[in-house]
Amino acid sequence: MTTYKTLRSYEASERRIEKARQKTIEIQNAYKAVTDWKNYVLTLKTIHLKSSPVIDWIKIKNTEKPYEPKREYKNEDFAKNKLENFKPTFLDKLFGLIPKKINKLKEFLEQAKVKDENENDANYKKYLDNLKDWEKLQEISLGVEKSQIEFYEKALEYFSPFSKISELGNQININLENDFIDVDLTVNGLDVIPDYELKQTSTGKLSKTNMPKTRFNELYQQHVCSCVLRVGREVFAHLPYKYSRVNAITKIINLQTGNIEEKIILSVIFASNTLQKLNFGVTQPSDNIQSFFNNMIFHKINGFNIISRMEFNK
Repeated sequence: MTTYKTLRSYEASERRIEKARQKTIEIQNAYKAVTDWKNYVLTLKTIHLKSSPVIDWIKIKNTEKPYEPKREYKNEDFAKNKLENFKPTFLDKLFGLIPKKINKLKEFLEQAKVKDENENDANYKKYLDNLKDWEKLQEISLGVEKSQIEFYEKALEYFSPFSKISELGNQININLENDFIDVDLTVNGLDVIPDYELKQTSTGKLSKTNMPKTRFNELYQQHVCSCVLRVGREVFAHLPYKYSRVNAITKIINLQTGNIEEKIILSVIFASNTLQKLNFGVTQPSDNIQSFFNNMIFHKINGFNIISRMEFNK
């Protein structure tokens, strides 16, 4: 084979290798895109599965007061022991290194004292923080035990279960009553739902198609129901209420006026004992909602309709 033919054969082989490499990268990128899309869609309807653990107010009330730490001088004792037990070697005596080594041990001792002071100060500061936290929780737990609304508010403020509500929506308003808690949740709008579907073909390529309207609406319904369930779970996890009403609010077209308005699209009255018994991992969020008194009008084609709040006297 001539040098020219050898070179051409080599270049052709390199092109095949590069083409195969690019194809592998495209398949991997397509797989990642589909996986990310599936995970996002799954997240939209499983928000209620990440609820906080139930607060044990009795356990908090019986928690012992933090002990004031004793000041310790471990580093100083160690350095002092080295200085006091320093024994110069023959070479130390021969080259006159004794004063230098003693000075170093003295410096080490002073540094050890500073280190002890810093550690003791840090431990005491931590103790003061723990004490302050303990006193605050003691006050809240006693108020919760007496069913005092102001301490219910302090409990929510302390634990902040809705501090990061971006996955739930844009805003949450809470009204505490003696017998129940009323929550208005402004849920995410339709733009949180992807209007497309991603799949990987048999050849590994990425396929992007428009999501059917019915599936789009159903996914939004599951998302709204999941957010409402999460709020209900968080409420009962932090406060000893037997009932809560959660209302999902979003921008929706008023069919009577034709205008886009913020209206209620779902209103649920949760019962604590029922909510705690549900197996959320088995059924869809919208099915879980049906276990409670609720007001929801939903059509696969048109989506949610405007509804009114559930009334407790019903």
